[in-house]
Amino acid sequence: MSDKMTGSENTIDARIRELAELIDKISHDVSAEDARKDLYRLKKRIFDLTADWSRCAQEREKMEEVLEKLSSPAFRLGTLLGKAGEGLGWVSVGGADYCCQIDPRIRPDELEAGQRVRLNEALSIVGAENPDPFGTVVQVSKVLPDGRLEIGGDKNVAGSPATVVGRAASLQKTKVLPGDSLRLDNTSRLAVEYLGGRQDSHLLEEVPDVSWENVGGQKKAIEEIRKAILNPSLHQDLYSRYRFRSPKGFLLYGPPGCGKTLIGKATAHQLAKEMEAMEGRPVKGVFFHIKGPEIFNMWLGESERIVRELFEQGREARKRGDFPVLFIDEAEAILGTRRSIRSFNIHNTLVPMFCAEMDGMSGSNGFMVILATNRPEMIDPAILRPGRIDRKIRVLRPDRQAAEDIVRLYLTGDIPIEKQSDQDSVEQARDVLVGKFLDELYARTESNAVLEVVLRSGRREILYRSDLSSGALLASIVDRAKEKALLREMEKNGDVPSGVSLQDLLSATEDEFLEGDIVPASDGAEDWMSLLDLRQRDVADLKKFDSSNRERKVLERRAIE
Repeated sequence: MSDKMTGSENTIDARIRELAELIDKISHDVSAEDARKDLYRLKKRIFDLTADWSRCAQEREKMEEVLEKLSSPAFRLGTLLGKAGEGLGWVSVGGADYCCQIDPRIRPDELEAGQRVRLNEALSIVGAENPDPFGTVVQVSKVLPDGRLEIGGDKNVAGSPATVVGRAASLQKTKVLPGDSLRLDNTSRLAVEYLGGRQDSHLLEEVPDVSWENVGGQKKAIEEIRKAILNPSLHQDLYSRYRFRSPKGFLLYGPPGCGKTLIGKATAHQLAKEMEAMEGRPVKGVFFHIKGPEIFNMWLGESERIVRELFEQGREARKRGDFPVLFIDEAEAILGTRRSIRSFNIHNTLVPMFCAEMDGMSGSNGFMVILATNRPEMIDPAILRPGRIDRKIRVLRPDRQAAEDIVRLYLTGDIPIEKQSDQDSVEQARDVLVGKFLDELYARTESNAVLEVVLRSGRREILYRSDLSSGALLASIVDRAKEKALLREMEKNGDVPSGVSLQDLLSATEDEFLEGDIVPASDGAEDWMSLLDLRQRDVADLKKFDSSNRERKVLERRAIE
């Protein structure tokens, strides 16, 4: 069409030139000046029209090019899976495979497996496109000998087959291990991007520098763990003679806030430190901290897979020479008692899986499993039987001496303390302050009464602040007292250092118990008492202590009489 237009334009230009020559000839023959001027104006007008015509022709040509592009069919995009021969490419388009001709103008090094290519109507490769940045993220299950990758699949779950995918050219030299994350192309047949190694959200990369000395008031629990774990490592020959088998797991149970999690962290750090001194080589403490509900997953078999991976990672860490500790907090959430019900119960599959993994721990690949719970009666008995969880250690509420050890951990010698007299040293002032504070806290007085327990027999018992004491509560009280002393000193512009006083600690205690003054409904009193590791049998009701309760006073007087 453009050729026809070009021909017509040439004809028009020739006629215009003929017309201009004719005007020039006539103007020479005409003698009248006015007539000659009109001819010149006519000639100029003709040349102006010629320029306008040329511009319209150029615009028309551009418009024709746009129309031709818009009306031409779109290119298809496909994924190049590989070369199929000389000048041929193996391309996947819309789920179908094609053996496509490659445009000779494309250099061979421009095309590589995993790349997107542009196809014309004849499905010939006419160009290369930028990589697709989107795709499904998967985890590698197995690396095959020829470099292909097995992804997905779970032999323990029916209907969950594995898939084998290839590698794009960009991943041919990349070292890929089971558990690594990869991105697939849009056909899900090639791995095109390496996203990193296996990252476990449950693993603390750096075990906190917490020793057993930092755990106040739990000497019995620490001694049991030390005796069961360290002694077999330090005296291997003696234990072999007696054929003594080290415990596989521990159960730490007791009220919340009494140091169960802290014991687990300190165990991982302390055992690694002592094994390093014994073996003369670096030993890293590996601490897997799992909160029970985090393992639950909506997909069938996913929770079981997480349990298997945790034990697998623990065995891998042990093979490296490190000492792993698998700490499961709120264990009753995932290892609860199985029930015979028609509907699906996750415990019916998760508990057997955990038992099987525990049974498989032996020899040099074994490591420590610690379960922590506030409700040990809710854990399935198969988990707690000897041979799996061998030691059950009760973590008690701190008594007067244990509370003193805990307070001293948080009220250290470098913290400003208000002195009772100028003659007192810092250490003496701290001893006096801690002693007076705990005397007040552990006094069985009416000012320390918190709750009133009503039994079904009609008898009433009083719970005092010391009955609800815990390591976490004592730490919070000390922090509140520090804050009060700090704010008081800020108000005085730091001119008069005051330090933490007894009044700060007592005021902080009042604030702590006022904020925690939450009492359950009557029908939940027994469960609430059980959670706090208090007497829960025959509990009919639980009330806030009221010193003006006349009925209680009458009953107390009758009991005395």
